[in-house]
Amino acid sequence: MSKQDVDADVVIIGSGVMGGLIATQLAKAGKSVIIVEAGPRVSRQEIVERFRNSPFKMSLTNMKLQGVGSPYPDLPHIPSTYSSYLQQTGPVKYPTKYLRVVGGTTWHFGSALWRMIPNDFKLQSLYGRGRDWPFGYDELEPWYGVAEHELGVSGVDGQDESGQGGKAWPPRSTPFPMPGLPTSYLFQRLTELLGKGGYNPVLEPNGRATRPYGKRPVCAGNNNCNPVCPIAAKYDGSMHIDEAERLGAKLLDNSVVCQIEADDSGKITGIWYKKPNGSTYHLRANYFVLAAYGIESPKLLLMSTSAKYPNGIANSSDQVGRNLMGHTGISMNLMMNEDIWPGQGPTELLVYLNNRDGNFRKDFPSYKIKVRNTVPTADYAASLIAKGVLGSKLDEELRKQSARALNFAIDFETLPLPENRVVPSKTKKDAIGIPLPEIYYSVTDYWHAGKEERLKDFAKFAELLNGDVVKIDTNFQDRQHIMGTTIMGDDPKNSVVNRDCQTHDHPNLFIAGTSVMPSASCMNPTLTGAALSLRLADHLLKTMQSA
Repeated sequence: MSKQDVDADVVIIGSGVMGGLIATQLAKAGKSVIIVEAGPRVSRQEIVERFRNSPFKMSLTNMKLQGVGSPYPDLPHIPSTYSSYLQQTGPVKYPTKYLRVVGGTTWHFGSALWRMIPNDFKLQSLYGRGRDWPFGYDELEPWYGVAEHELGVSGVDGQDESGQGGKAWPPRSTPFPMPGLPTSYLFQRLTELLGKGGYNPVLEPNGRATRPYGKRPVCAGNNNCNPVCPIAAKYDGSMHIDEAERLGAKLLDNSVVCQIEADDSGKITGIWYKKPNGSTYHLRANYFVLAAYGIESPKLLLMSTSAKYPNGIANSSDQVGRNLMGHTGISMNLMMNEDIWPGQGPTELLVYLNNRDGNFRKDFPSYKIKVRNTVPTADYAASLIAKGVLGSKLDEELRKQSARALNFAIDFETLPLPENRVVPSKTKKDAIGIPLPEIYYSVTDYWHAGKEERLKDFAKFAELLNGDVVKIDTNFQDRQHIMGTTIMGDDPKNSVVNRDCQTHDHPNLFIAGTSVMPSASCMNPTLTGAALSLRLADHLLKTMQSA
C-alpha cells in the first residue's frame, strides 16, 4: 500500500513495555506509528490516591488482591483481571493479573529484570524437556544490554546469577546502567544465617533508579512497588509511550481491538477496534505489531476468523493460544525468634538460586527462592482481629509480626504443554460484546517432583533461621508471568512466529512480548521480552527499508 492508502506505516496493538519500546524505536527512525490501547490513560497521582483510599474487605485473600488491583480501572469495556474476567476451565487455576491501561502491567510489577542463562535456551537438547529456542543466548545477549539501558536497570556487576557463588554469570558485554540498591539489615542477617547451609545470596537486577536516570528520581524505598511507585523511581511502560508520543507516534486509548483481517495472500490489511460505547473503527497500515501480552494476544488472533482463516490469524500450526507457561509456585510463612525488620527498601531484592541449572532439570524443574520484603500489617491485623485479639494484645502482636514475620516464595520453571491454552469463550462476553478469555491450565509430575524437592529447602531454611513455620502453601500459586501462547520456532508446523518474531503465516504481522518465548526458565520474563522486542524493532526497520 502507498502512504495514501494507510493510516500509518505501523500499527501497534498494546501500549505496555513491549509496545512502547517498539513504538519508540520506530518513531525515532521517522516511521509513522499508531498505538492502539484497550484501556485508558492513568496518572500516578490518581493511582496513589486511589490506593490510599481503597476499601479493604476483611479477608487475607481480598486484602492482597484489592491492595494491588484496587487503584486501577475496572471498566465495562476492559473488565479487571482482579474480578471474574478470566474464565478457568482446567484442573489448576491460572489466576494471573495484568493491567489494561496505557503503560500496561509494569505499572504494578515487582520490577525484577533478569536475563536468562545460556542453558535456558537449550532445554530439550540438554535435558530432554520442553523446547529449544531457534537461537542461543549469544544472539540475544547484545539486546539484553540495550534493554537494560532502555529500562534503566540497576544491578551488581560481576555477580554470579547462577547462585553458585562463583564467577560472574551469565556472560555480559556491557555493565549494568546503574549500581545495585544498598542491602538492608534483613538481607545481611539472612545472608549470614542461610550462608551456613550453602545458600548463596543473589541481589535481583531491577528497574529502580539508584541515581537520577532520565526523569526518574532515586528509589526512596517506599515499599509499595505493588501497586505503584509513588515517585516514579521504578520503570513502567508509560515512560516509553510518553517518549514515543514526543517523537511523533499517535496513541489511541480506550480502543479495544476486536478483529485482525488478512487478504487471501496472507497479508494483514487492517484491524477493527471498538470504543467504550460500542462504536467500531478501522485502521490500515503496512505493518502490524501485536503486543497485547500473553492472554489478550492469542485471544485476538483466535477471534479473527474468516472463510479464508477459519481457525484464526497466524494459526495454521494450531499453536496460537497453546503452550501457556507461568511460574506456578509455593510459599512458606516463617516467624523468626529475633527481630529482623523486613520492609526496608523495595518489595523484592534478595533471591536464592542454588538450583537454577543442572542435570536435575531432567527430573524436576529449575526454581528460585525469593524473599518477599514486605510487611502486610493490614493482613496481620485482619487475621488477629478474626481470632479475637484486641487492645494492647493486638498492638503487641502487630509489633512482633511486623519485626519477625517472613515469607519465602518459590517460583518453578514450567514447560510448554500444548493442552495448556487460552481461547475466546463461546458463551461469555464483556459489555461491548468481546469474548472473555477462557484458560485451561495444568501441571505434570515434573512440577510435582520439583515441589517435593523444594519442600526440603523450606525445612532447611526453618532450621538455619531458627524460625517457626507458620504455614506452607503448595496450592499452585500464580506468579503473573505469562509466556508461550504465540510460541517461537523455525518450523511453521509447530510454532507461531519465527526467530524474528514475524508470524509464519503473515509476513507483515509481528508479535512482541513474552508470549513468543519457547521456554520459561525460573526467572521473571520481562527483560527477555524487552530484549526480543528491541530485536524485533531492528528487524522490522530493516525490512521496511528493503521493501
